[in-house]
Amino acid sequence: MQYTIKQLADLVGISTRTLRYYDQINLLKPATISEAGYRLYGPQQVQRLRQIMTYRALDFSLADIATILTKKPDQLTADLNQQLLHLQHQAQQLQLTIEAVQQQILINQGVSQMTDQEQFEIFKQQQLATNEKQFGAEVRNKYSEPEIRAANQKYAQLSVEQFTVMQQTEQQLIELLKTTLANSETIIANQATIYQLHKQWLTYTWPNYSTAAHRGLADMYLADERFTSYYDERAGKGATQILRDSIYAATQ
Repeated sequence: MQYTIKQLADLVGISTRTLRYYDQINLLKPATISEAGYRLYGPQQVQRLRQIMTYRALDFSLADIATILTKKPDQLTADLNQQLLHLQHQAQQLQLTIEAVQQQILINQGVSQMTDQEQFEIFKQQQLATNEKQFGAEVRNKYSEPEIRAANQKYAQLSVEQFTVMQQTEQQLIELLKTTLANSETIIANQATIYQLHKQWLTYTWPNYSTAAHRGLADMYLADERFTSYYDERAGKGATQILRDSIYAATQ
């Protein structure tokens, strides 16, 4: 079956103007042009358009989509499976946030009460959802989906005591970065302790530690200004660079 540009636009719910643009940039060419000069689209074009719309829904740019669609079918499937896992994780986090809001409404109305432990569990889930929203895409560029799920699960299983020690460890790290920034002569002397504190902090969420992964994380801290600002805003400008250098010095 063949479709005119109007029929195809109506079929998938987009504008004819969009289809003309896709033709112009060679993203979706019609199967043929009729004698009257009308664009005609066949089953292959419909399938390709469905793929384009799927990737657009995932916020890929048209340039990226053009590159993606040059991949072999098995690679496309593998990539989409990764995207599916990511979306499922986001859906789970969103559901947990919805439940937390519903619970808070009941508490505000005096209908329900929560124990400290229940509030702590909700807090951890909300923190995971916040981290996913802020840094999910960047983290997935560096780590596999199973690694991310394992780390999130370990964080979700932290006890109040473990979480408290984890927070205290991070605060010790930030204070040491502050004092090191204030006295540059202590940088080399403090590198080992800075590394150990950061490693200890990581082990509360990392199922498996490796120096290579630790170095990779340190590089990401500097590569993305949002990660850089996490330590620079808490310990002072330049703290992230000191942290990265300390990790590298200790893992040579």
